[in-house]
Amino acid sequence: MIIMKLGKILRSAVAVISAAIICAGCSVEFGTNPEVQREKINKEIIAKPTQGEFIDEMSITYGDFNKQYAYILNLYNIEDDTAEDIAEAATTQRQYIIDNLITNQIILRKAKEYGVSELTEEELAEAQKTTDAQIEQQIEYFSGLASYGDLGLEEITDEIRHQRGSEELDKFLEKCGMTRDDLLEWSKEYIISTKVLDKAVESITRADAEAKANELINGVKTLYETDTANYEMQGYTDLWVPEGSRLIKHVLLGFDDALQAQITTYRNNSDDEGADKLRAEGAKELEAKIAEVQQKLDEMEEDKVTFNEILLEYSADATGSSLYPDGYVVVPNGVRYMEEFQEAAFVPEKIGDRTVCVTDYGVHIMIYAGDAKADEQTISDFVDTTYSNMKDEKFQQILQEWKDYYNYEIDREKLRLDYKPETSGASTTE
Repeated sequence: MIIMKLGKILRSAVAVISAAIICAGCSVEFGTNPEVQREKINKEIIAKPTQGEFIDEMSITYGDFNKQYAYILNLYNIEDDTAEDIAEAATTQRQYIIDNLITNQIILRKAKEYGVSELTEEELAEAQKTTDAQIEQQIEYFSGLASYGDLGLEEITDEIRHQRGSEELDKFLEKCGMTRDDLLEWSKEYIISTKVLDKAVESITRADAEAKANELINGVKTLYETDTANYEMQGYTDLWVPEGSRLIKHVLLGFDDALQAQITTYRNNSDDEGADKLRAEGAKELEAKIAEVQQKLDEMEEDKVTFNEILLEYSADATGSSLYPDGYVVVPNGVRYMEEFQEAAFVPEKIGDRTVCVTDYGVHIMIYAGDAKADEQTISDFVDTTYSNMKDEKFQQILQEWKDYYNYEIDREKLRLDYKPETSGASTTE
């Protein structure tokens, strides 16, 4: 059973003594009327503001807390939240829940002050749609766990599975002291919270986000000028590329593993002359294959074959190239690629021209596929993300001010928030 202890009880006694309140739905032995005792405890205040005009209205009961906590414990089949392997995580979860409940109470109060506490018909429909989708997911989950042996049927149809899953979901919610209406209420409160956020930070505009994004993009330009390697490594080429940047497609006729290993050995021994000689010999052996690929590329220009077909048939870098269908971005003075590849990328004079270079990996037949430019959709998405981050950052600042004002007092003993891992011998739990 899931034990919500109200006093100090030896863990060893938990298995035989039920002198604690149990998660809603489990059997308890509290005096002669456990239901009355449970109802009494669920009404107890476990957190309340220490100042403000709405202390009673904004107070949080144990029942408010226990719905969410029981939901989590039952969802993950946690039978004893004092067990050594789960106690610390369970304490963290209890703290997380009470913090969220406090935030929720504050936001609901601010929603009334802002005049956004009522939902429109469209918003109510959105909340219902979200809840219905969540319920269907949970019905499917519980239908997969359910037993059907009691039905005595040879075939279990989708309709029967859905019905049984629905029944099991309701049993689960009842065990947590909840109904489907609670799930709907959570969806409604989420929509209200987004309305409060928008109202609280309405002074921040998308124009502010565009200005901030441009400032960050200017920082990318500076990074390229001062630390090109870091600029390339961070993947900022979708946001900004220097003038003259190119898109390069290539077909890599790779050396075999043995030859690449030999070349690497020479490099590691600082014998660049020996390494260059080896790869020159390897490139010579590939001359016929190079001519064959060049012919295929000519046919591609005549629409007789596609570049992807050529990649799949010949290139040792087919997988990598497939991730960059428009070509690899090569920037002036870049250091991301091998020196020979970097220099060869700027040899072709016009788009469509080809060149060949040799690296330690093999022979690259390279095509100047186009001029690289920042991606407009990526920039727009970047502005959207910046806008969202600016609003979230501002709202967190405002929310903290609200929290500081209301300064909630929490009954840490009832919530058992001061868990300390056992060090030796028998221990007690608050």
